[in-house]
Amino acid sequence: MFRLYHHARIHTLDPSRDPAAPIPEALLARDEHVVAVGSLAELQDLAPPGHQRVDLGGAVVLPGLGDGHIHTSAYARSLAEPDLRGCTSLTAALEALRPHVDRARARGGSSWVFGGQWNANSWDVPVLPDRHSLDAVAPDVPVALGSLDWHTLWLNTRALDLLGLDRDTPDPAGGSYGRDAHGELTGILREAAVVPVRDGLMASAAGGDIDEQLALGQRELLRRGVTSIHDIDGATCLAAFQRLRERGGLAVRVHKLVRQEYFQDVLDQGLRTGSGDAWISTGPLKLFADGALGSHTCHMSEAFPDEPGNHGMPVMSPEDLGHWVRTAAGAGIACAVHAIGDRAAAHVLDALQDSAALTRSFGLRHRIEHAQYLRRPDVARMAALGVTASMQPQHCPSDLPLNGFLEGRELVAYGWRTLLRAGVDLVLGSDAPVEDPNPFHGIHAAVTRQRPDGTPPGGWQPHEALTRSEAVAGCTRAVARASGEEGVKGALAPGMLADFVAVYRDPFTEDIAAVRDTVVEATVVGGRVRYRRED
Repeated sequence: MFRLYHHARIHTLDPSRDPAAPIPEALLARDEHVVAVGSLAELQDLAPPGHQRVDLGGAVVLPGLGDGHIHTSAYARSLAEPDLRGCTSLTAALEALRPHVDRARARGGSSWVFGGQWNANSWDVPVLPDRHSLDAVAPDVPVALGSLDWHTLWLNTRALDLLGLDRDTPDPAGGSYGRDAHGELTGILREAAVVPVRDGLMASAAGGDIDEQLALGQRELLRRGVTSIHDIDGATCLAAFQRLRERGGLAVRVHKLVRQEYFQDVLDQGLRTGSGDAWISTGPLKLFADGALGSHTCHMSEAFPDEPGNHGMPVMSPEDLGHWVRTAAGAGIACAVHAIGDRAAAHVLDALQDSAALTRSFGLRHRIEHAQYLRRPDVARMAALGVTASMQPQHCPSDLPLNGFLEGRELVAYGWRTLLRAGVDLVLGSDAPVEDPNPFHGIHAAVTRQRPDGTPPGGWQPHEALTRSEAVAGCTRAVARASGEEGVKGALAPGMLADFVAVYRDPFTEDIAAVRDTVVEATVVGGRVRYRRED
């Protein structure tokens, strides 16, 4: 099927295109691929009889937008789960939770309340909650609420009992169970203690119907102009994507990162990073070097000033990290390692440097996920090793209240400009559901380093801001390059995939505050309209 999309202003982002050439107004696609871009008159001559014509109504067209770091199943589930992000106190969070508890109680059976995304750092009294406060509103219904960064879980007593957790349960390596002065569990789980509970609940009936949720989540991504994702969630999410594809409903391209728990399955199948096709492909192995900023578990060289002796938490020892990197690289699988703290990032680079020969032999592109705080010498090491920085611009303005500890420290913080200047590949994402997966929110944050209300004036550390072109490239060409697909995605040119988004605000010329509120008129994936605003 030939489709001629016209009446548009097309930013192809094709580096081979003559910059002096007229802005294309039409695009001809055959099935999933672009045949040509140019004037309507030129493309009408190329289009065969019987082709379909689609009037884009004067819209601005960009290549399909990508999300380089998203927890898709968690995001999809969050659309129906309690959302406590807007709560400014513990009392408000508990009140917002009540109707969800009531509904779970009415359903009976094994119903849990799951979700949350609470942020104690934004409460009027920023105190860590405990099981007793949850018990006050849910004494009989099990509740498990993830923090905003999902590195901490808040459980009530009923949930702890059902999970078999008590004062005698030992802390796992790289994690902890919060305990009070008497050694009793507080209901707060951190890092490695979170993972089996979180993933187990998400894979169970407690998490709801993942197939229905994922279809709804995909619709929301298309509504935001997202056509490609690098998904971080586990095997349950991969299976749901595969079922969606079998039903003919998959409309977003998925580069699926490999979680440790099914790494052996990937090896047994002989898969490598890049295996698969244009719809579902195998990504790098996801590893965790440390925790998160909000939980003060990111691994730092210097202690947090208000917590003497707390340098954060290494989730994986340097020795284990080196083992996993060598094992994966030797099998042709790249690594994407979560590292927020500067010490964690240094350990990751040590491991990648030790496996550099294997990396070169397979042409792997390793990544550091978040790369939030870096020692300046490690920026040069990232460039020399060819390590991609996978970063989420919205985290910068969201984290501003937490960054006071940086004063007096010689660290590169959210250092997008420094990384690009050093020659490090920079791919952008959202980390949804931590942030909204709207790429235009990310573009605004990358260019302004401000909150949506325009604060702080001039942006936080504005010398690290990106240009508009760099920000748009970070969620188009860079996303494609990070998955080894720059030859087929990230630009609109003959032979490339016909994935694009139509909007009425040009991100290259519109007031940057207005760019954040860009509304997507249509999203096209594989040459077909998958979302239209009036749909």
